[in-house]
Amino acid sequence: MSGRVLVVGASGFVGQVVVLELLSRGKLVLAAARQRSAVPPGAAYVTLPDLTQTVEDWSEMLLDVDQIVYLAARVHVMNDTHPDPLAAYRAVNRDAALSLAAAAARQGVRRFVYLSSVKVNGESSDRPLTEDDLPRPSDPYGQSKWEAEQALLRLGQDTGLGVVILRPPLVYGPGVKANFMALARAAGRGFPLPIGAIKNRRSMVYVGNLADLIAVALEHPAAPGEMFFASDGQDLSTPELTRFLAETQGRHARLPAIPVPLLLWVGRITGRGAVIRRLTGSLQVSSAKAQRLLSWTPPYPVWQAMARTGQSLDRDRPSQRTEPSRYTLSASQRRYLLVRSLLERILALLALIVLAPLLLGLAALIRLDSPGHPLFIQERAGQGHRPFRIFKFRTMQVGTPHLSTEDMQRTGVSPVTRLGAVLRRTSLDELPQLLNVLRGEMSLVGPRPALMTQTPVLRLREQTGVDALLPGVTGYAQATGRDDLDDVEKVRRDAQYMRTLGFRRDFEIIQLTLLSVFKGTGNK
Repeated sequence: MSGRVLVVGASGFVGQVVVLELLSRGKLVLAAARQRSAVPPGAAYVTLPDLTQTVEDWSEMLLDVDQIVYLAARVHVMNDTHPDPLAAYRAVNRDAALSLAAAAARQGVRRFVYLSSVKVNGESSDRPLTEDDLPRPSDPYGQSKWEAEQALLRLGQDTGLGVVILRPPLVYGPGVKANFMALARAAGRGFPLPIGAIKNRRSMVYVGNLADLIAVALEHPAAPGEMFFASDGQDLSTPELTRFLAETQGRHARLPAIPVPLLLWVGRITGRGAVIRRLTGSLQVSSAKAQRLLSWTPPYPVWQAMARTGQSLDRDRPSQRTEPSRYTLSASQRRYLLVRSLLERILALLALIVLAPLLLGLAALIRLDSPGHPLFIQERAGQGHRPFRIFKFRTMQVGTPHLSTEDMQRTGVSPVTRLGAVLRRTSLDELPQLLNVLRGEMSLVGPRPALMTQTPVLRLREQTGVDALLPGVTGYAQATGRDDLDDVEKVRRDAQYMRTLGFRRDFEIIQLTLLSVFKGTGNK
């Protein structure tokens, strides 16, 4: 057996991301879909049969397959008009999955991951649900998923097939449709949304996080025979979600506080009661079991996941990026920056004292690793584009041209030393910038300092008003994209940061930066 992974439903919103995740891990992927054009490049293709009908022969789909991910589903339909909705859901969600799993067990397939739904547990909760909570499906969709879970787990016990059940809440990300898309677009257009009084909590999972968990479930020895909830680990209220979606599209959310009972009444008389109940109600799950048994941690924090989702929506409106407008800091933001600057200088001084042994040790290691001064000093554009000298630990060979990281990647220049690669990955090379903070040339959070030769970036920052800020040791564009972003997108994110500048935003960016440092996902 070649160890191929069969992904059933590979052309869907989740399926395409799962295929790409598995390919990135070196897996051989067989993508089962209705059309080849929707399958990501790099995967083999097999035609997905009509799952609403009984499939007698699965042999073509199971050729040399070692693992299966079943994502195909008849999705939840509001106001379903099918004459027998439960039978329609059972055909795809239960019967087809069970038939394929039985054939897979006979073929010797070792792992079968089935994507279920939190709707097995109903539509609401007053606390985070766990895998021990009794299922309470409230509609045919949830009922069909629950029946499929039970049947597949029994089959696994009887045959030895390693069945794993994943039960996600709402899945979002670039390409998401339905109600999430409608809310995101409304937030991005700045429409007033009367949801400011809602105080619910809802769990969600970013499609990239779900794909990562699926990949883990395919391999982890503790996964078979288990069911796991999947979530990002940070639950949001509907207003918090809307603010995230608005800010990532460069908007300020306008959320009038209309009493929730009034919203529910309007929903009833307009026939939108179910939608309003979801907007106002709570539905939380705990993914602690996956973290405990599978050692799984969502790779994308909520802030980064929302930023990627919002960016994908903003790309559909290119006209918004053609004429950047200059933003001026408010009086409260200016007061905040004055206080922050004083506190940052004090913190920088204390940090330099406490970290002195580490700084001296790293300097010595740099000298041993390659000849030259341990510090890299370069002229950068500061506040108002005034030049200043930035301090960093040297990570490249002496004599390297003064190019940006993106330019080096484009030209194929790779002068990074062995120790330098480690320093960049952990962001330890940035520590000497505490000297710049102490001198008042930089802030802990702000737009990253550009080279004086990066004219397009400097011009865009001047047009948007970002040049009024001190450059930062870390920043929003740095924490959510680093060198993967083009110049326009970097400045757009810098401008978003400037419009929402405040303690909460700075704290979120520092959290995201620390997570990147701990995971070793810094510069390449």
